[in-house]
Amino acid sequence: MDEVLALLKNYRLEKFYEQFVERGIEDVRDFIDGVTDEDLDNMDMDPFQNTVEDLLLRIGIGENIGDDMTVCLFTAEGMPLTDDPFFNTWSLKDRHIDNGSELYAIFTPKENLRGTATDSQQQDSIRNKGPNTVFCHVMLKGRYDIHVNLDCDTLIDLRGRLSLESGIPSHVLHLKDYDWNVREILYNLGIREDTVLQFSLSSFHGEVPEMNKFCQSDIAPSVKQTEKGLSAFFSVLNAIRIEDGGDEFKEVIAYIRKISGCNALAQILFQVMCQNVTGTRVQKIAIVEGLYYLFRELLPSHTKRSDDRIIEDMDVFEYASVCWAYLMSQAKDMSTEHENYTEISMKAPSTNQRFCEPVRVPGVPEVFERMDVLDVIREGGTIPNCSELNLNETSLKKATDVEKILLSLPPFIESFPLWMDCDGTTPDSSFNINPEETFAQMNKKVEDYSHLVVTPPLQLKAFGVCAPRLILLSPDRFGMYSYKDKGTPQSIVVFEPLAGKHITVNIDELANKLRDVREDLTFKVSKTPKEAIVVLLDSSSSMGEECFDKDCKIKRIEAIKEIFDSFANRCMAYNFEQVICLVKFDSVVKTLHTFTETVETFKEHVHALQPSGATLLYDALNRGCKELNQIRQRFPDCRCRILCLTDGNDCGSMCLPVDIAKKLMSSKIVVDAVLIGAVHNTELHGISNVTGGCCFKPETSKEALQLFEMETVLSMELRKEKKHFDVSSINTVNDLNIFRTCGYDVKPEVKLPPQIHNKVTLTKNALKKRIMESKTGIFLEKDRRILEELKNLHCDPHPFCTVLPSEADFTFWKVLMRGPPDTPYEDGVFELYCEFGPEYPIKPPLVRFVTPVYHCNVNNVGRICHNVFDRNYSAHITMREILDAIFGLLIAPEPEDPLDSILAEEFQSNKHKYEEEAKKSTKMYASSSLDDLEKKYVGPELQKNVTPPTLTCPLSHKLFVDPVKTTDGMVYERSAIEDHVKQHGSTDPLTEDVLQIAHLKPDLHTKKAAKEYRMSQIKEKPV
Repeated sequence: MDEVLALLKNYRLEKFYEQFVERGIEDVRDFIDGVTDEDLDNMDMDPFQNTVEDLLLRIGIGENIGDDMTVCLFTAEGMPLTDDPFFNTWSLKDRHIDNGSELYAIFTPKENLRGTATDSQQQDSIRNKGPNTVFCHVMLKGRYDIHVNLDCDTLIDLRGRLSLESGIPSHVLHLKDYDWNVREILYNLGIREDTVLQFSLSSFHGEVPEMNKFCQSDIAPSVKQTEKGLSAFFSVLNAIRIEDGGDEFKEVIAYIRKISGCNALAQILFQVMCQNVTGTRVQKIAIVEGLYYLFRELLPSHTKRSDDRIIEDMDVFEYASVCWAYLMSQAKDMSTEHENYTEISMKAPSTNQRFCEPVRVPGVPEVFERMDVLDVIREGGTIPNCSELNLNETSLKKATDVEKILLSLPPFIESFPLWMDCDGTTPDSSFNINPEETFAQMNKKVEDYSHLVVTPPLQLKAFGVCAPRLILLSPDRFGMYSYKDKGTPQSIVVFEPLAGKHITVNIDELANKLRDVREDLTFKVSKTPKEAIVVLLDSSSSMGEECFDKDCKIKRIEAIKEIFDSFANRCMAYNFEQVICLVKFDSVVKTLHTFTETVETFKEHVHALQPSGATLLYDALNRGCKELNQIRQRFPDCRCRILCLTDGNDCGSMCLPVDIAKKLMSSKIVVDAVLIGAVHNTELHGISNVTGGCCFKPETSKEALQLFEMETVLSMELRKEKKHFDVSSINTVNDLNIFRTCGYDVKPEVKLPPQIHNKVTLTKNALKKRIMESKTGIFLEKDRRILEELKNLHCDPHPFCTVLPSEADFTFWKVLMRGPPDTPYEDGVFELYCEFGPEYPIKPPLVRFVTPVYHCNVNNVGRICHNVFDRNYSAHITMREILDAIFGLLIAPEPEDPLDSILAEEFQSNKHKYEEEAKKSTKMYASSSLDDLEKKYVGPELQKNVTPPTLTCPLSHKLFVDPVKTTDGMVYERSAIEDHVKQHGSTDPLTEDVLQIAHLKPDLHTKKAAKEYRMSQIKEKPV
């Protein structure tokens, strides 16, 4: 029966325990066998018996939300119902939730709902005894006679006895009308014999949250967001409240209500934005969860693209300013005819205190406190405008509408603006939105709202810059500028949403920390760029000629348009932290667009180009140098690069190539050139080399487009630096022409992380060390998770992957992956690295191939395109699942979601050729055996790695991972015996009997023994 009671408690049904006993249920199975699928699906509830808690539980089970999630309920108008856990234990009838009521549910992590205090007194030790009697009237529960000793008992004693008599937890009982200390003697509080004491009920008595705390990031969204995103979300919310709040904001609320259908979200936005008052905890959850789903629908995703940019789920809040700018712009002139609210007071007019039992009297619309009306009746008085001359107690009617609100809202809310037009509106959709604009157009609207633009720190020094303003406190954290510190001119006061308070910040130190020394907003960015690129487009008359091979002849101007489109699309897809400027040159050099993060806006300029005039190539390089030097003044650490798309030699420039080369070298500006056509420009080739850039000359359209599939061409972040030349070494044109012997670049070298050269070790050695450290020092939650992942992969290894953690850096792993059988990669072993960043496990680890792999979902720097790293990633995804996903890509490429569109097209149009090329690439780059690579990286440790003979495969000589047993009882590693059969035929290598792969059976006993042995290697103990 203990199991039955435990099961009932788990579902808050312990009050039915005695009934189960009476029915003869003695075992959990008796209970479960009596429950049908129809019972589980039936939501029929008895409003007199079932509580709000029961309803929440039933919804959670019905929607299968999981043990870590819970439900928040709201009325159809948007009023929260479930803030107070005590009132959630009341029946649906007592909470005025009637049959047929329409409710709105929002799911959220349980951690967002705070627990309440529990009673410290033991009920067993409490007795309702004492020489004096006081009368305690409890809100909506009636009157109780409590016996006390006024001279020695305290309010704690009184509440304990009242709790005993009423069955109400003492921590929710709060004495009204007295400024009391719970440990004060009752007599000293002015309490005497026969005193009538009024008690209100609340789990959160006395809380009066400030607006700063309401705008604090203390809600965990159901879809995890980055710290940067959370700080942006609440900073923007606070800035809009201050700058745009007021009655005019009803237009925005009406628009949000129309497109989302979420009245709970609209209700709290009205309170915060129009009334400038805080809401409840559950209402704050409605803001966070409601705006997440609204923003997610507005922003481009993998399933809903407005352009080539994709915003991952975990990054949604980082674009809060873009979403709000769009919403506010779309809401202009929106009708507010249905945005009508009536203010419901929670206070009795006679006492100005919160209602305990609100009632109405005949003929009077006002609400009264029941005790006040009874006093009037006893004293023979009258209530003005009352339609009954002889008013008596039976004439009083509960004000159920007010009582429902009273039981739903905490005491700090003194009045509630109830939305009146619920029955008169029908939303257009329920979070199923198709934005009318692209992301680039939405992003442009931010400029119309100065308080939503990220303001450079030094601009805040200027006179007349008004708060609020959005600023960066670090590369990964936003704040809201509030005002200047009058005492110290170089300091400002900033609202820091992660802490929920104002902090003082030194402007100069912040600018230096961000490496952003802009003093104005002539150049706008949402984050400090890591790279600035000037794209030079040749539109001279020669660009009208044809280029490339005879099978694909197109005009050169059309070729560079296609190349630019490829460049722009890939840059947006990768979401690089870069800004780009567009310059065209022919007989004049003209800047078509200044630096911007939004490359989409360039396309119309590029597509309008027509060939004409001369070729002022060196003058264009000079213009690019000037533009980039201005950028570097604002962002000192920004990498600067010129990307020149041209077909020929200079014609008509005022600048000389040697002078330009020296100027670019002195300014540390890299020049990449792409030559289109039959020309050989040795001076430009030389300029590219001496500045540390690359000079490409694609011979076919396919080569040209493949060039801009390379991440090292799109961005310099992962490009290995070339040899640096001294400026003094370049004095004549011949010094540039010397590079004609170097040949053109094909693929820039990749810069690997420095940890790749660190010594690696076996998992058991890394685990022993880290487990010991975890017991003696500070161990971050991220480190605990990495340790757990490594333990799982040590004890239950991936059959095709060997993990080798870095000895010096536990967060960096080298991974050796054998190619899957029956694929072009089967004879190869591929090296990858895995780097766990500071936001792991909220953000996925960085996993990349080091060994080149011919694959449409892997690019030239080893980046892997798989949904396990973006839309399908969650903090619960394990490293085993990530390795499975990568291994699965080698088995089945996904050409519909490629990183290399050229290879994807080849896979779909000529799969045989694709697979042959993949085999050649595997043979060229991945032909080393797993044993050789392990010896190379681990070395002497392997010789010390002695394993029990009974747990060692006789073919691979390694500890079993996936053991299989033959019909003769021989045990082998599955991959080893399958390889043997492929190479030597269907013969058992030890018994020489006939062996069929189909007859191999998993050996679970040996697998379990091997796992236990691995656990013993690290002396498995709880971390």
